[in-house]
Amino acid sequence: MSIMLIRKRKFKPSRPRRRAYSSLSRRRRTGAGLFVLAGLFLLAAVVLTIISIVQFKSVAVVYPNGSQIGGIPVGGLSRKMAEERLRDAYSIPVELRYGDARLQFSPDVLGLTLNIKETLDNADEQNPGSTLWAYLWGQLETPMAFTLPMQFSENQVMTRQVLEETFPNRYDQLASATIPVVNSYHVLPGEPGLALADYDETVAQIMSALKSPNQRVVQLRVEESPALAMLWENLEIKLRQTIEQEGFNGLVEIYLEDLQNGRLIHFATRGGTDVPVDVAYSGASTVKIPIMVSTMRRVSDPIPATASTWMKAMIQDSLNPPADGLMKNYMDNNTGPLMVTDDMRELGYQNTFMAGFFEPGSPLLYKYETPANTRTDVYLNPDTYNQTVPSEIGDLLKRIYLCAKHDSPEYNLFDGEVSQSECQIMIDNLLSNRMGALIEVGVAPEGRVAHKHGWTNETDGLLHTISDVGIVFSPGGDYVLVIFIHSTGQLLFDEGNLLFARLSQSIYNAYNPYQQAVVYIE
Repeated sequence: MSIMLIRKRKFKPSRPRRRAYSSLSRRRRTGAGLFVLAGLFLLAAVVLTIISIVQFKSVAVVYPNGSQIGGIPVGGLSRKMAEERLRDAYSIPVELRYGDARLQFSPDVLGLTLNIKETLDNADEQNPGSTLWAYLWGQLETPMAFTLPMQFSENQVMTRQVLEETFPNRYDQLASATIPVVNSYHVLPGEPGLALADYDETVAQIMSALKSPNQRVVQLRVEESPALAMLWENLEIKLRQTIEQEGFNGLVEIYLEDLQNGRLIHFATRGGTDVPVDVAYSGASTVKIPIMVSTMRRVSDPIPATASTWMKAMIQDSLNPPADGLMKNYMDNNTGPLMVTDDMRELGYQNTFMAGFFEPGSPLLYKYETPANTRTDVYLNPDTYNQTVPSEIGDLLKRIYLCAKHDSPEYNLFDGEVSQSECQIMIDNLLSNRMGALIEVGVAPEGRVAHKHGWTNETDGLLHTISDVGIVFSPGGDYVLVIFIHSTGQLLFDEGNLLFARLSQSIYNAYNPYQQAVVYIE
């Protein structure tokens, strides 16, 4: 048996046949290319749009030339640049000037906030044609210049709080009082007070300055109050020191009444020891003031020429015959002095009286006992023909002053029997008494004294009592001043005159610290 050998042939994979592309494949390839191309175009469009937006912002967001916001030029500036300029302009501190003091505050401290965003948003709305679409289509309009206000938010409560925390304690000052100078008859004037005049007005001024780009200084209105008068207590101490300094050991009684407010100083002292006031004094010529009042009650305007002449001679020249003539001719030939007394009683004065005429040898018509002349603690043996006390003659002068100043029944004397014009005539008569002594000496040329002085030699032939009673008209205020001095020994006129002058000077200077009187007699 024969065996046949079969030879194995090596297998070789066959290569696939190359096929031609179908139409579908070709279409797919073409679509992909178009997609890529479209993407490139889209990308280019985005890039161009971004470039256009950047270019638009660089052109359209620049404010037109000539534009202003709150008075600040912003033309040619971008929004950001305009914001910086506005902040710089309105962030400058506001200066408050209080007299010579200069204080600076930033706006935020004073309660003002800049509303920058709202302001610039409003500015952007001024050019409605400046849109991206208009720019892309070449339709960008030429922008118009604008003027807009700056917008703010204000907190006036905060502004006022700053003022109240700053000025009252650090810059306002209270008025101080005039004070006496030790060992002198002069005074040291007080300082005027200073205070911010009106807080509401000041807040409005500050807000106006904060909102202004260039007027950022506020001159605050400061109200000045006058320096205070010398304390009434200090004036009394000064008068007592003056008596001591002049070395007068007799009795001195002073009645001082402020005619503006009724304040009163009334004391009597002898040798440094106080005695009760309203000692009974010889009236001497001071009682010619009551005689003048009683005459005016019985005459009418126009004043008869004789009465007018006699009153002037009685007051100005201190003559006694005209005083007697007035009582005899216009009251009663025999009891005229008692009619003067009755008039004084009607006015409420119990210690002021006339009991006889001035002519030597005239009889005593009535012996008056009064609360003053029946005192046992102080008795000066006053004239039984005429007497007065400081408070009554001082009050009578005040009533004449008020009657002359006010045309009102409230101030007329004797229910209108003495009129305002008649009271003014009496003051004019008292002003005509220019003797250059006593109270007059202590008054500066700017002042005037309507007064009547009195003194007389007593039964021992010596001078013991000097008086001067009057109204002082001065720039710093009017006042009634009554001074009586008495010495048990002989009273030298020069000694008494200097004491009157010094007391009057001390009072006048207290009232008029900027126009003080100087006394030249020694």
